[in-house]
Parts: sequence; C-alpha cells; structure tokens
Amino acid sequence: MCSRLSEAWVPENCPNRIMITNQLGGGKVLGYKCSNWLRREWHGSLRTFNQNKSWEFTDVIKIGKRTRYECDLWFGARKEFHFDELEIYRAASNPRCNQIRQWAARPDGIWFRKDHDKPLGHVLPWKKR
Repeated sequence: MCSRLSEAWVPENCPNRIMITNQLGGGKVLGYKCSNWLRREWHGSLRTFNQNKSWEFTDVIKIGKRTRYECDLWFGARKEFHFDELEIYRAASNPRCNQIRQWAARPDGIWFRKDHDKPLGHVLPWKKR
C-alpha cells in the first residue's frame, strides 16, 4: 500500500531488467558507462561476442522522480563510434513489472527489443567522431 499519495504502489518481487549485449563481432570491445536517476554508475567493457551486462531493478515513481537509466556506449580507437546519454529505460506513469529492455551493439548501430519473443530491431546508427 502507498504511504503517501505521491508514491505509486509497486508489487514485491516484480523486477524489470536491462541488458546490453556486444554483437559487434571481430574481437571488437564494447565500452559502456551507465547511470540511473540516483546517480549510481556502472561501467566496464564487453569483450566477447554476445557477452551481456544486465541488471534488475524495481520501478520507483514519486512526484518529480521516476526510474531512469542512461548509458554511453562506444567502440573503436578513441571511442570512434559512440552514443552519449542514450536513455535505455524510463519508468511509465504507473509501475511496470517484468519488463525487459535489451540493447545490442552491432557494427551498423544499436538494435533494441522489449519483448523476448520478438527479434531485435535496428533503432540507431552509430555516431562517428
């Protein structure tokens, strides 16, 4: 139950999941630096084909605050191919359960899906420095 009107009810044991996947191939390393609305950060690199970084969380929805994640993604010499501040998850106005957001880096850009039963779709070409 909500303790105040400004807080939304979220069922227990109802995680959402974000996944970043390296599908660059050819031994290319995908670098990432991600953060959430609480300024918590994750960073590292995915060195092998189909290697994943994933994490689970529960939506937080309060007046003026919602669960939000963004990432910088890159590969190549001196981060030649990149995305900065890519919003990879944003909570809706009502809490959601068991959501998945998979972002896959491929040579032609970023691919995405939010349904495990559907294939990844191309959403963005890489930016080049």
